[in-house]
Amino acid sequence: MDVTISSQANLKICVAGPGAIGISIATLLAAAGEKVTVIARGDSYNAIASSGLNLRLVDGDLQTDVSVSDGSDIGIQDVLFLCSKSQDLLALVNRSRTAIGAETMVVPVVNGIPWWYFHGLNGRHAGRAVTAVDPLKELATVIPTAQTVGAVASFTSERLAPGRAVALNPLKMVIGEIDDVERCRSRVLVDILNRCGIETRLSTRIRDPLWTKVIANLMSNPLSVVAEAPLKHVCGGDDLSIISRKLIDEAMLVAASFGARLEVDPNGLLEFGAGMGDAKTSMLQDFQSGRQLELDAICGAVLELASIHGIDMPLTTYISGIARYKSITALSRPA
Repeated sequence: MDVTISSQANLKICVAGPGAIGISIATLLAAAGEKVTVIARGDSYNAIASSGLNLRLVDGDLQTDVSVSDGSDIGIQDVLFLCSKSQDLLALVNRSRTAIGAETMVVPVVNGIPWWYFHGLNGRHAGRAVTAVDPLKELATVIPTAQTVGAVASFTSERLAPGRAVALNPLKMVIGEIDDVERCRSRVLVDILNRCGIETRLSTRIRDPLWTKVIANLMSNPLSVVAEAPLKHVCGGDDLSIISRKLIDEAMLVAASFGARLEVDPNGLLEFGAGMGDAKTSMLQDFQSGRQLELDAICGAVLELASIHGIDMPLTTYISGIARYKSITALSRPA
């Protein structure tokens, strides 16, 4: 099935999940004049319904009103962005199912290796589940593969309060079909995102930028929790950057084993991370806020793919294990 969106006119766009990334995307889309509905609940629903969305950028604040829904009455949308932590994605999809029609473009904006990694392509692994992120193949069941479009978001944002976020670094994305076939719908989406201020390009090899982002996350996120350090220290400090570089080397071997071509070299990854200054990784933000960490998608899934080709990742195993222990210990402390 070739699900297409052939025109930018009057598209109905839904952003499910008003965390830092969801707030950033929804605010920019709405400020550019797109018809946006946000699926939210609890304090986020109430804040967005009463005060709209607010995004602080380097050149000032954006405030915009959007429609808000709990998902039960939203109706079919043309585009559905799913913006959540990987472990929360299934619950978010289930709250958003009324938005998905036969031609809805579903765009998961998540960290790590996605459940669709082995879908859309031929070969001996075609259709294989990534058990670290979709152990029961539920995501593959509820999200139509033919309607799924890959997305790689490369910007650091932080949720300040319900409906409010800050993004002081450049906002960039890559969009690509998961079967690597260019379609009109993905070109239209790229045009919309560029027009709203997110520098976006189209890729016909979406797994290449995906691996670049996966490696950037893997070399910085768990280590930032272990060291409780911002990116300028994780990637630029003499002691920690040595560890980060070794994590990159382990992950690059796995990426190469699946035919990926990285879009930046290891030194470029470290320089990019160090250039983020005092910015905290999303995993460090979660750790300090007492939330569950995305270790399964960012580390566990890469370790799973490594095991397919018999590749050892000892340092990744150790660092992610320490981060997991710290998280479990922190979550088990009395409030």
